[in-house]
Amino acid sequence: MQPFDYYRPESFEEAFELLSQPRKTAVAIAGGTDVIPQTRDGIRRPDLVVDIKGLPGMRDLAMTSMAPCCGAGPDECLYVGAAVRINEIARSSIVQDHWPILADAAASIGNEQIRNRATIGGNICTASPAADSAPALYVLDASVLIKGPRGEDRCLPIAQFFTGPKRNALKHAEIVAGLLIPGSPAGTLSFHEKLSRRKAGDLSIVSVAVMAFPSANSTTWRLALGAVGPTPVRAPEAEAILARGYDAEAVDLAAASAYGCCSPIGDIRSSLDYRQAMVVNLARKAIRAVVAQLPQA
Repeated sequence: MQPFDYYRPESFEEAFELLSQPRKTAVAIAGGTDVIPQTRDGIRRPDLVVDIKGLPGMRDLAMTSMAPCCGAGPDECLYVGAAVRINEIARSSIVQDHWPILADAAASIGNEQIRNRATIGGNICTASPAADSAPALYVLDASVLIKGPRGEDRCLPIAQFFTGPKRNALKHAEIVAGLLIPGSPAGTLSFHEKLSRRKAGDLSIVSVAVMAFPSANSTTWRLALGAVGPTPVRAPEAEAILARGYDAEAVDLAAASAYGCCSPIGDIRSSLDYRQAMVVNLARKAIRAVVAQLPQA
């Protein structure tokens, strides 16, 4: 592994200064489950590694009244610091009780050892199309809180943060500070499903997240998929079909429609044909699982 200098700043200002050093390749690190293997394999060649997990707020996981960009009222948002470990999310009673689809998605990531080190910020910053937290964050309408070196803090919807395979919306020296997730209406139902070559410790072939918000007169649906395009995607046509009804025919039509928003590829984990079929099958399975929980079902 190429040698590098290691720093653990105590403030964002110090971190920005380190990440902005001229003629230096600086990399931010929290859990290190991506940066260390990539440095070992020569994919990254950093001059300095900046450990940001000790910065203020980076390890916080709590309800918050600070809701500048999550479209919710006071005390309705969940704040997840970027350095919160994946297992902390999977095991959090707050997340399990109010955002269970996020807990389920977190529990599907890697294996026990990886989840004890990996962070939610790292999972989205790597910007893999197969990021296992992404479909859940998409249907939850999460927002990404970003801090900049000149005080230009900003907030992006999660769908705007993923810009392409392994590419995200961060500018030079910016740091993802955390995520804001709005609360869901009472009675919200959800289901997360991941298909991989092994039950644990492997990347997705296809992943899907479905949420439904039933009310007296209608049901609102959200459906997102991972590992089937350059970025995770929402499936608005499928959502619209289900909003009109969710009998067996509508479920099949919505699952087939979900494929229309995808552009899957064949790779080492799956052939193109298999991934195409699994998009429809997993979408159908996830929708049926939510329908089975609806009062009208």
